[in-house]
Amino acid sequence: MDAWFDPIMSFAGSPWAYLIVFLTALLDAMLPILPSESALIACGVFATVTGFSPNLFLLILAGALGAFLGDNITYAIGRWAEPFANRHMLNGERGRRARKQAERWLAERGGAMIVVARYIPGGRTAVSLVAGMVEYPIGRFRIFTAIAGLTWSIYGVLLGFWGGTAFKDSPIKGIGAGLATAALITVLVEVVRRILAARRRRGRRGGKGGNGPSGDESNEELEPHAT
Repeated sequence: MDAWFDPIMSFAGSPWAYLIVFLTALLDAMLPILPSESALIACGVFATVTGFSPNLFLLILAGALGAFLGDNITYAIGRWAEPFANRHMLNGERGRRARKQAERWLAERGGAMIVVARYIPGGRTAVSLVAGMVEYPIGRFRIFTAIAGLTWSIYGVLLGFWGGTAFKDSPIKGIGAGLATAALITVLVEVVRRILAARRRRGRRGGKGGNGPSGDESNEELEPHAT
């Protein structure tokens, strides 16, 4: 291992690694530009090539806790911003229809949306904000964000473990492999989401028998895209 990389490895093996993972996961829920997956993957790689320091289990807990708290803070921001949004953004007929549609989507498949959105940069923020704005039941939201945060954290750390195992002599390559795999999975999730959304739109058009757009169909373009 190159000498210049040793200080980085020492830092990654210190308690600071857990704090960085926690803070990036927490803040990424509100500011999607932060590299929370990158922090998880990098620390997972470092843990693997240094003999499991930092501890993988503690990394998973730090990431899951940060993600859970961040999503719930974003939900609270949505609740706080609801009066402003209702007055200035959702006060027209179109805005009211958009709100009702969002409420229906969350009522019908809210759990799946919350969990899947955790794996889409930006999607986790959008879904948490909307859930707060439409007053999605907080108890259910916390259950699904706990599931989402834990599975997402395990996924990120295991990608790092895989990268570190495959490239024990080159942590940089291990990090690159983990990040590339995460990017590929994110693209696949988004492609599948778009395909399913297109099928739903075709099914609704077919179900109308060509009698023209209904209120719900005409508002299909209002569906928020988690990109």
